[in-house]
Amino acid sequence: MPMKILFLSGPYRKDYMRNARCDFVSLSGTQWFPLLLGYAAAFMEDKGYKVKFVDAPAYHLTFRDVENIFSDYKPDFLVMYPGDKSRDTDIEFADSLVEKSGVPAVFVGPYFAIEPRYFMEKSRRVRYGIPGEFEYPLWELVRGEKPETIKNLYYTPEPSAIIENASRPYLTGPELDAFPFVSDFFARHLDFKHYRTPSEPYPFVDIMTGRGCSWGICGFCLWVHTFVKGRVYNARSIENVLEEFSFIDKKLPFIRSVMIQDDTFPETRAREFCEAKLARGIKTAWSCYVRAEFSFETLALMKKAGCLNLHVGFESATNEVLKRISKGLTKERMTEFAHDAQRAGLRIHGDFLIGLPGETRESIRDLIDWACQIRPYTAQFQIFIPFKGTPLYREMSNKTPQDTEAAHEKLSSQDLEHLSKVAYRRFYFSFFYLARVLKNPYTLFLSKLTVIGKAFASMFWRKMNIR
Repeated sequence: MPMKILFLSGPYRKDYMRNARCDFVSLSGTQWFPLLLGYAAAFMEDKGYKVKFVDAPAYHLTFRDVENIFSDYKPDFLVMYPGDKSRDTDIEFADSLVEKSGVPAVFVGPYFAIEPRYFMEKSRRVRYGIPGEFEYPLWELVRGEKPETIKNLYYTPEPSAIIENASRPYLTGPELDAFPFVSDFFARHLDFKHYRTPSEPYPFVDIMTGRGCSWGICGFCLWVHTFVKGRVYNARSIENVLEEFSFIDKKLPFIRSVMIQDDTFPETRAREFCEAKLARGIKTAWSCYVRAEFSFETLALMKKAGCLNLHVGFESATNEVLKRISKGLTKERMTEFAHDAQRAGLRIHGDFLIGLPGETRESIRDLIDWACQIRPYTAQFQIFIPFKGTPLYREMSNKTPQDTEAAHEKLSSQDLEHLSKVAYRRFYFSFFYLARVLKNPYTLFLSKLTVIGKAFASMFWRKMNIR
């Protein structure tokens, strides 16, 4: 009988979501698919193991619910994908499951990679952890290879000792081509009704066509400093990606959009993908992350090939701040890009950061003005809190309290929260956005009444617990 593995994104608090490049309590009820955990589970299932997949936050499962699932399933191995905000809770819950069952467990994923030793020291029962890509180390661990021989593994042979093994090369394009389609795995193991985001049609599905980021040096980004590090982009072949699109088109016809979750979709690859997709006659709509530097010609081609939305990190409206965070773009270039994308008929989901190093109250208000000028279809104004392991965290950690105050013009966390609320109110209660609602009342209002109610309260009187 094959070994049984339980893959777990554990419970935490209402509206919490850890399946992204940062974890947060979502105002909009957003739940992306548990993509990295999903690829590993699909990989292990393909190797002949029996797999159970539990995404507790998306399904609103309690700790008792998961304990019952665990008890009924009786796994031989537990794979735990922790978050950053939830890490102490995740450690405690994993310990309790292991303590009651005696089942070995491993921590995986980018949030573990932020501070692997913290997890290993804090946990009383979990003996293993894998930062970075974790499919092959997990396979080797589960099939019984000696821990000391497994690259990219942390392990504790005894409570007082933590061993860090050598890292391993990143997975290549051909190796990624050999993986089973994560869309197929999700269709068999998850109920898509639990996964929604305001920027994508419902229902949608997430996939990756490559790992790493071709830019790879933004100072605030978690995955490029913990998962696949630096300027590395290992991509599946276009033919393999189109095979998955064809699978979705034929086997999952209810899917209205495929969200390509590569850290950024490079322009040359976008053109190659679009031309091949058009040649194959694949109709499935799609969206992706891009840097705000594509030409109008490429954007027009993407629209022709069925692209719906571009997820774009604008971050700041101040060129000095953009330079400081290694964004590699200017406000002027990003403004041109936004206009070109809209001229091509593409929607933009804009990500803006409130409180980056070097920002002042005035520059944040300039950012809000700019967001209302370039008018992305949807916008997120995230309060910036640096992750350990990123260059900006190291930079800010080396500063004195006086330096930090000067950089933020003595802006407190309450000030930043207030400015974030101002940003949301200015954007979503503007004349241009209300005009959009009148043109699309069901899509932008009637279908989102519950979300709008929660967001309205947070914009005005309730504390915004975004991070």
